[in-house]
Amino acid sequence: MPAGYTMISIGFPLIYRQEAGLLDRIGPLVAPFGKRPYVVADAFVRETYGARLEAALAASGLKAACDPFEGECSPRAIDLAAARLRDGGFDCVIGMGGGKAIDAAKAVRIETGVPVIVLPTIASNDSPTSRLAITYEDDGTFIGPRFMATNPEAVLVDSEIIVRAPLRFFCAGIADAFVTMFEAEQVVASGNPNFFGTQPTEAALCLARHCHAVIREHGAAAVRDVAAQRLSPAVDKVIEANILLSGLGFEGCGVAGAHAIGMALSVLPGAKGILHGEEVAIGLLAQLHLEGRDPAFLDEVLNFYGEIRLPRSLAEVGLSGTSDEDRARVAAFAARPGSRIHNMTRSVTPADVETALAWVASLDTDYPEP
Repeated sequence: MPAGYTMISIGFPLIYRQEAGLLDRIGPLVAPFGKRPYVVADAFVRETYGARLEAALAASGLKAACDPFEGECSPRAIDLAAARLRDGGFDCVIGMGGGKAIDAAKAVRIETGVPVIVLPTIASNDSPTSRLAITYEDDGTFIGPRFMATNPEAVLVDSEIIVRAPLRFFCAGIADAFVTMFEAEQVVASGNPNFFGTQPTEAALCLARHCHAVIREHGAAAVRDVAAQRLSPAVDKVIEANILLSGLGFEGCGVAGAHAIGMALSVLPGAKGILHGEEVAIGLLAQLHLEGRDPAFLDEVLNFYGEIRLPRSLAEVGLSGTSDEDRARVAAFAARPGSRIHNMTRSVTPADVETALAWVASLDTDYPEP
């Protein structure tokens, strides 16, 4: 490569479709990728939407099978699902549900090479469009990502399903989207690579920044509408931000302190049950403290968290009793060699993370309810 030039890259799903009632019209969108879909979904999703999915696929001549998926996207669960797909002669995989079922379906694609279609039933994080499959131990301890060769073949979002899901998931998705710009700007400024191993494109940084703008402009209204299970233009815009804009932005730019610290909370026994977006919301507070942001800016962020019902302290995610030793464990994991916390523009040590977490633990969250 000539001197002075850099390699840039970004990835996209082949199809992104978002509309109300999409589930019942899904067959023609899946048919180009396979005739015998293997569906990865948990028991609740199977019971709630399984019959509709199978009927919609059957209307296009597709014969689906849905086997149980429970618990974590762990190596054991991935190997079991991949074996079932191979043994059954299935030719594509559908991940339907939340992040862990979707990640398991993507991991099956990594193991088998079949196309993957992503059908999120909640907008709780930005994983659906990406190549990443985040893996955990069976006990919920974070392991790390596996990578597909390309982005998913299709991401199909039924906004009517999203708006009926519990509000907490939607708010967690807003958190995951909200942090995208802050982490992207750290990665770009530090000159570190994105998830494709190259420098970010201008497009990726624009998407990350526009994602932030959409969340700030429409987030609070969308939360009110989803609380009433009401579709609205604000909800549609925020669903797109949560899933598409944030997904393309984080993968095309990279992540930094918010994800590194937030996901490191999983080393604490009391962290089980915290949603991914809630983790990174806490992680972003720590990242902003590490960046040395001024108190007025931090207050603005905390007040916005209150508007969109995000946790503003360790206590609000059930970790009020964290000790110095607990925070040291989280900090050691967050700042380990190879962690994406080292995508930040400053050098970060475990001691720095402990200090930031102690500040988060000390926050007074007596803010008005939205």
